[in-house]
Amino acid sequence: MKLDILSTEFTDNPYPTYTKLREQAPVFQLEPGSWLITRHSDVEYLLKDSLLNKDVPTIINRAYGRNMGDEPFFRINSVFWDSMASDRRKIIVKALNSNKINEIRWQVKKSAEQLVDKWIECGNADLKTVFAYPFPVLVICNILNIELDSELDFLKETKLISRANEPSPLSSEELEVTNAATLRLSNFFRKICQQRRDQPGDDLISQLLAGEECLSEDEIIANLIILFVAGYGTTANSLCLILRLLFLYPEQRALLLDKPELLPLAVEEGLRFSSSAPVTYRSAIMSFEMHGVQIAAGDSIYLALDSANHDPDAFVEPDRFWIERPPTDKKSLAFGQGKHFCLGARLGSLALEVALETLLERLPDLNIDTDQLKWEKTWVFRGLESLPATW
Repeated sequence: MKLDILSTEFTDNPYPTYTKLREQAPVFQLEPGSWLITRHSDVEYLLKDSLLNKDVPTIINRAYGRNMGDEPFFRINSVFWDSMASDRRKIIVKALNSNKINEIRWQVKKSAEQLVDKWIECGNADLKTVFAYPFPVLVICNILNIELDSELDFLKETKLISRANEPSPLSSEELEVTNAATLRLSNFFRKICQQRRDQPGDDLISQLLAGEECLSEDEIIANLIILFVAGYGTTANSLCLILRLLFLYPEQRALLLDKPELLPLAVEEGLRFSSSAPVTYRSAIMSFEMHGVQIAAGDSIYLALDSANHDPDAFVEPDRFWIERPPTDKKSLAFGQGKHFCLGARLGSLALEVALETLLERLPDLNIDTDQLKWEKTWVFRGLESLPATW
């Protein structure tokens, strides 16, 4: 079978295609040396097993047909993933998952309320533009103690950089723009690091600098940039996708309004049903066979998390948005598994819970026409072009 991952048919509704792949070709060849894995059991196994690693340089060099090590964006990626594959990851995990994450809930709530105050009197707006995009950036800036009215437009810069994660190589013009955005962010965070050395606080940057005997400045900067690129885009898109689901399934929205204590489950189910990061990629460390297909060392492996989360062997009625899912269901793979489990999972879930709570409280007459929504032509990051709403 053929697979066009950027076709309108696939981007609008990939699940019928994933069903066919799970049944007919669970190990599907995207191109020579590149494979797509779609079943939950296989994806979960490979996420946890040592057969694969996040060898970003090899994957990137193969895609571009040359050594990309000197390109600023890809150098940042390589530094980040090198730190993730080492013991230095523990320092970042500790900083991101400290008790302070729970303590900032009030601050996250305040940020959400302030954003809503700016446009609530309008009666209609594109929620993606006025809320979903700026909200996670505001949350991350609060954690880092960075002012939003700084010299950089974080929304613009991180959106430019996120394009480089798609499997299709960037054009030379796109690469130039992406590298320039990366350098601007790098220089900005280098200045911030120097400021925090002189005047340390209790923010995330200060915590990372406190462990600098293990983390180099380049590693800290790489982690901060990836935190913005991955954190803002996935959270913004996830919020829009969950809101869409709540209006596609009005009985589930009514349930949530009646039982707001189900909000964490609603977020978890929304992430399972429609992931903003539907695919993650790895590189095969050694040769192995799966379902009769021989995979060679060095091959690129794309793990379809969104497909795995719709596998009927793992979930009852997987194509149903169901907040109170049976406890016998398998665990969602929306945040990955194993040693590369999403670093920002805890923060991202908190931000989504607060954002949904705020919108449902402040906009009791909120309405979203799901029939007019259009999908962005992307694969690694899944999202809507806009989210027009009235209230």
